[in-house]
Amino acid sequence: MNSMFRLPQVSIILLATALSFVPLISGLSEDPTTGGKKTFQDVIVARQKDLLRDAVQYVEQHPDAADLDDAFAWSFETARRFGLEGNALPMAERCLQSRTTSTGNKSAAKQVLCIGLAKSGKLKEAATFFQDSLQFARFGAAGEPLDLAVELVAQAGLAGEHGTAKEIYRTLSNRFGLNPQVSEFCENRLRKLDLVGEEAPELSLTDLKGDPASVADSKGKVLLIDFWATNCPPCLAEFPKLKQLYADKHEEGFEVLGISLDDSPETVNAFQAQAKLPWRMVCDAEQVRQAREKYKVRTIPSLFLVGRDGRISQVDLKGNDLRRAVERGLAEK
Repeated sequence: MNSMFRLPQVSIILLATALSFVPLISGLSEDPTTGGKKTFQDVIVARQKDLLRDAVQYVEQHPDAADLDDAFAWSFETARRFGLEGNALPMAERCLQSRTTSTGNKSAAKQVLCIGLAKSGKLKEAATFFQDSLQFARFGAAGEPLDLAVELVAQAGLAGEHGTAKEIYRTLSNRFGLNPQVSEFCENRLRKLDLVGEEAPELSLTDLKGDPASVADSKGKVLLIDFWATNCPPCLAEFPKLKQLYADKHEEGFEVLGISLDDSPETVNAFQAQAKLPWRMVCDAEQVRQAREKYKVRTIPSLFLVGRDGRISQVDLKGNDLRRAVERGLAEK
């Protein structure tokens, strides 16, 4: 309900942002570095990089500025929103050295530093930083370390360091060993990580149109298997970006197979039509049960990326990280 009331404000902000970039877009239809078309998101991200650089210079030149905390807060929020943690590393380091900045900014700086190190190719340093930070984590406040672990694992997966990804979850589970929710979450993620590098289990399914569907149908392509449900907010939150990714990459060989845990195929059919999701959907109780067993799915969302070779390459990536993995997979012959 609250998100619905915020829509008009968000729309106004987006419109204002779009209008401010109109002169830029006309000259940026092609990306000279890749030969591909630029998107509106590319334009925005490029501008945020410039602004982050300016913010870093401002803090370096005005270390005693009265609005230093504002600069830190804006930089960390921007870095997290646009996936630019690596660009904000100098800001995070300076914030952690400051004796006057707020506790909230210190916390945000640690998150940016950890993910920024990983995105900058310093995964071992990031994992060590994460492990050290757990020493000060309160037992009853596992949410923030858990979220950070998920993001760090995503970067480890993209780097091909799946052993490090597993170690991150083991470390988190040991630190919060008496917290059953954290332990169960980590165990579930570890089970799915065991599938990385393995041949994707075959599935004999029937989609909502009554046509047969299987993993083999996408042999030679990049396939995302998405376990979801209409009553799963995190699942639904990913659909806008997934729709855009599908639109951008489908012709290059990217496919999506949705496996819904809903009880009613009619509900899924109606939702798919309303949300305009163009990929195939499956919602048959027995078929879904068997698929969950084969893919070790206990919770949703659960996502499995299958490469052209038919092997599972990544699990539980989303957003920009998923896009990077798909683009890499499509580039492989």
